[in-house]
Amino acid sequence: MEHSDAKLEQPDFAAVKDLANFLRIDRTAVPGIMTTMGVPRRGAGYPWVRIWVALGIGLETVKDIEELKTPLLELKQVAAKLGESAKTSRRRSEGEHRDKSLPAHIDLGPRKRLFFPAEIEAWRLGEPVRFERRQENLSFVPARKKNNSALGKTRSEPQSRKPSLPSGMTTMFMAPPKPG
Repeated sequence: MEHSDAKLEQPDFAAVKDLANFLRIDRTAVPGIMTTMGVPRRGAGYPWVRIWVALGIGLETVKDIEELKTPLLELKQVAAKLGESAKTSRRRSEGEHRDKSLPAHIDLGPRKRLFFPAEIEAWRLGEPVRFERRQENLSFVPARKKNNSALGKTRSEPQSRKPSLPSGMTTMFMAPPKPG
């Protein structure tokens, strides 16, 4: 089923619940990931078109818009589809395996690597993908907030400390400290 330009121009928004399912993350992490991706919230959701563009999809090449809404696959799911270990799939996706042809992945954290199901299936069957996407590994790891405790705010640490001089008999055998 081919898309029309009118279908892409029609606003289609993803609710937080839908994005949590699509990205396989907790609902509370969705706003942070969307901010990192540069996708603004519009009313009750996030525009799918902006999400797909951030993920490198060439919208003019998409034949089935609904296929793009299929939840992404985690590394363990990809490994199960390919009949190999997760370690082998990870090494393939990082280019450390002798077969470096696995489609590009999306990193959402240090332990969250996702793949488009259509790309994995096309790769597995040796068929062309039904849409084009920039084949580069994308990373959308949100910045962590610094945890400043109340103790850390009120306590002042000295800027620099001079090493303390040893005491006792050892000082007799050491070179005198340099001035300055």
